[in-house]
Amino acid sequence: MSTLTELFKRAPIEAIADEQLYEAQRQLLAHEAAAEHDAELAERYRGRVQRLMQGSLRAEIVEETAAIDLKTGRRLRA
Repeated sequence: MSTLTELFKRAPIEAIADEQLYEAQRQLLAHEAAAEHDAELAERYRGRVQRLMQGSLRAEIVEETAAIDLKTGRRLRA
């Protein structure tokens, strides 16, 4: 069989189904990982909302802003 004929040969149905199954499993894994990450972020923000609602709103915002400014190298605001 020539190389050209081999190149344009139709793929067997089983090979196509296997490729589609692999891709679906890969996407499932990627989306499960993203969902886990999003769930953890949501939990962190839930805790932040609760802390901010407990009364130390201003002090905590100032501390968080200062920490972010230090990490990013921005100057502290007055």
